[in-house]
Amino acid sequence: SYMDAIERECRQIVEHAGLAYWPFAHYKISGAGAPAFLNRLIANKLPAVGRVGLGHLLTPTGKVYSELTFVRLAEEEFYVTGYSNYQLHDLRWMNEHMQDGEQVKIEDVTSNRAVLFINGPDAEETVAKLLDEPVDLARTQFKAFQWRKLSLAGTDTIAVRMSFIGEHGLELHVPRDQVAALHKKLHEVDPKLGDWGGVTMNSFRIEKGVPLFGKDITKDHDAFEAGLDRFVKLDKGDFIGRDALLKVKEAGGPTRKLVNLEVSVGGDKVDCTGNEPLRCTETGKVVGFTTSGTWGCLAGKSVALGYVYGKELFADGTRLHVDLLGKKYEAFVRVKAAMEPAAVRDRKAAAAAAAAGVPTGAPSSPRPS
Repeated sequence: SYMDAIERECRQIVEHAGLAYWPFAHYKISGAGAPAFLNRLIANKLPAVGRVGLGHLLTPTGKVYSELTFVRLAEEEFYVTGYSNYQLHDLRWMNEHMQDGEQVKIEDVTSNRAVLFINGPDAEETVAKLLDEPVDLARTQFKAFQWRKLSLAGTDTIAVRMSFIGEHGLELHVPRDQVAALHKKLHEVDPKLGDWGGVTMNSFRIEKGVPLFGKDITKDHDAFEAGLDRFVKLDKGDFIGRDALLKVKEAGGPTRKLVNLEVSVGGDKVDCTGNEPLRCTETGKVVGFTTSGTWGCLAGKSVALGYVYGKELFADGTRLHVDLLGKKYEAFVRVKAAMEPAAVRDRKAAAAAAAAGVPTGAPSSPRPS
């Protein structure tokens, strides 16, 4: 089946490295008023200069309007990426919420920018082969949610240390007219480098419990229902949607919540895709719905994300039924996702090796140039 090819892509990433092109919308937001403007729009705190942060635009009722990544280039300059199909949607929201006289400049640079994801334990080693000047790409020096300016075979690059799939690697933000050449050069310097795409991304993200905006998170869900608590800073001051979320918190939290699901499909080659009803095993009553699902190639099981209604259903091991192609399958709520991110797996492996007195002997990434 096609999942055999997807599993090969997943294995190639975790065993070496893989490369993917991904479309995004891109903006430059600058000006003396930019920090205050963006701080008012998103629920999270803005990252410091040199760092990267995830931020969510919320409606006045606390629902999730959009999701953006913020690279803080300077105190008053931000490079922002969002979903390509929400480009005009996000621009409209930002322009509508700019106050009269606010010193903010919003530039849509989508047509000029492109992104390559390179992931896997050897990803940095591959990138390092194209460095025009020595830069230490070690994960101990170039840490999570930081960015660096690199020159890769003559291509000016904003390298971002973050990963939507939970595996080691970098996002390489480059001029659009140079992305194809850089893609080719990365393959030339590393013949073992694989390619991967959206289905592989789905397998990685869902088995790690990473929700996708526009699928698992929409304007139907408030930030707490969607499990975005760590990206909501109620103590930072006012922002759009804050009052509504305060009321949710004061009421004891959400009564509907996004959860991880493990689906027992036996030998059937069937997985959730989204919008399948989740039912009480005793009464058959609908108590929730899936939002996405796939076969978890690393976990070796069918996994999904979905919303359940009622706090009594949030507990680990809660047994439900899900309807797939006219047949009922058991679905179990899991507090922990089926797979852990690469960084967590590495820490556990190192701790186990240390406890056993076995030296790991493996550098966390390429040696400094």
